[in-house]
Amino acid sequence: MVLETEESRPGDPWENLPMEYLIKVLRDHGLPVSTLAACRSVCKKWMEIVDGPDLRNKIWNKHVIVYCDPFTHGAAFFCCSDQWITRKITFDTNWLIAADGGLLCFNKPFSTEYVLYNPVPDKFLTLNVPYEIDAIPAIIDGMFKRIVVGLVVDRYTKHFKLVLGGGLFPDERRSLIYDSTTRTWSWLHHPFPAKLELGWQGVKCVSCGGCLYWLVWNHRDQMKALLIFDLQEEKWKVLLEKFDKDKPDSLQIAAYEGHVCLLAMDWFRLDGLFDRRSYDGAFLQHPMVRAMDGALIGRTRELWEWEEGKPFHLYAAGGSDAFFVFNQQCNELSVVAKYSARLSLLFFLPDPPFRDVHDFRFYKIPRYLQDPWCAIIPTPGVCGEHEWITQPRRVPQEEVLEAPRGEAALEAQAGGEEVSESSGNEEAMEFPGEEGQL
Repeated sequence: MVLETEESRPGDPWENLPMEYLIKVLRDHGLPVSTLAACRSVCKKWMEIVDGPDLRNKIWNKHVIVYCDPFTHGAAFFCCSDQWITRKITFDTNWLIAADGGLLCFNKPFSTEYVLYNPVPDKFLTLNVPYEIDAIPAIIDGMFKRIVVGLVVDRYTKHFKLVLGGGLFPDERRSLIYDSTTRTWSWLHHPFPAKLELGWQGVKCVSCGGCLYWLVWNHRDQMKALLIFDLQEEKWKVLLEKFDKDKPDSLQIAAYEGHVCLLAMDWFRLDGLFDRRSYDGAFLQHPMVRAMDGALIGRTRELWEWEEGKPFHLYAAGGSDAFFVFNQQCNELSVVAKYSARLSLLFFLPDPPFRDVHDFRFYKIPRYLQDPWCAIIPTPGVCGEHEWITQPRRVPQEEVLEAPRGEAALEAQAGGEEVSESSGNEEAMEFPGEEGQL
């Protein structure tokens, strides 16, 4: 497909094509997401169409599972239904610490550099915490020490906010926020909860209903907490709970169907009581929090072996679709499944083209718990006000989040999704991109 610019010659048939026909061309011909992202740069008219509701609801709301771990030598892996796509990460900061609205946030412990990556146009943006903000030092000994990181993306404007909560300072813990609308860092006036000052750590945040949520814990004091940040009021709230026998990471959190859902992991293979995966603790006092739907969890029975359940982690991005990652302890290769709410079906994804080094076992708590998995809903384009950097070209060019091809495309048009039962799909991991791609 040849893309012209706004300097297109007079009488260009694409420029004179009626709006409804142009929408039909872009919407109904199964164009890859990367091509549609490139179409946004043709002119303002095309950008409005690609970002408009006619295409947004059809294209940009697919849930995609992502795997990115420093041990994969700077590669990120994406999968929606029938194939894994590989993207090389050229920037050095490659610990995946937050994700929302199609953006991935990377950082390393104590580093002052935060990198935002958008896999659709394959661009990244580097943000550095300033040494001083409003005449107050923000960095100590060249490091920035914080407890949690939160990211929220406006899927219409592409603007985002990055929240760094519980930054360590000589006399207190404070919080920073970066607003891409103003391109500025600022201190949060509301104090970070004093009860979370020492020895606390947590997992990636969940964005839901105008708030950010984290599960954090202090293993020394056997305390865990649901930490909440209200984005509009810019205030913190925390709910505390004591744990005894279960490990801190035995409670999962996900944004599912407009709620923050919690799923307990307090079961063991020997007891055979897989259906005990429920939660009734103090965190359910919050109106936006609920226990995970038991009917959804029940669909994992398809993966039982000898009447025993497998440990799994659940990932969702706010909608009704969800991903399950099942640990294979023998060969460290995970089994990944997707739940499609529209089809009411749980189906397997192809075998991942990497070894999963993430530790699902509960008897060992690493010093820094890093979960390389997340689920996102891709969005097109990036904020034009920022200097996003395009990653260097590669041959062959990898494509990300492409629409299904062949039989998968026919199945998708018919309203279904193909279930892959092969041992792998190595040939589909990397393939040539299209000309005119961003």
